[in-house]
Amino acid sequence: MKKVKGPPPKGKKPRKSLLERMRTANPEGAALLDQHRAQADLALALRSIRKAAGMDQADVRRASEELGRPLTQSVISSLESPTAALPNLDGIVRYAAACGARVELSFIMDQDDDSGACRIVLS
Repeated sequence: MKKVKGPPPKGKKPRKSLLERMRTANPEGAALLDQHRAQADLALALRSIRKAAGMDQADVRRASEELGRPLTQSVISSLESPTAALPNLDGIVRYAAACGARVELSFIMDQDDDSGACRIVLS
């Protein structure tokens, strides 16, 4: 049975998000995250889809091998690192597939209508 999260009991503070806990524990790292916001957001999103699938990193490695698109443990760790370099698209697609997800890219132009929009789903 899955626990339903509700408000914290009286007298207890609400639990901080992963990013807030990282900022508190390592202010210098927080400054680095701010400089590389896109990388941090992507890494946290990848980690989030893995956890939503109920997988650990070893599960992702095994699933990627079963799909014939293997990822090493170090690549998986790098993909989930908010301070690592922005990964290539192929690595993101392979990681998502191993977690049972697909990648969707949207290109949106600054126009009032949708004439400049383009949506691509990768798997």
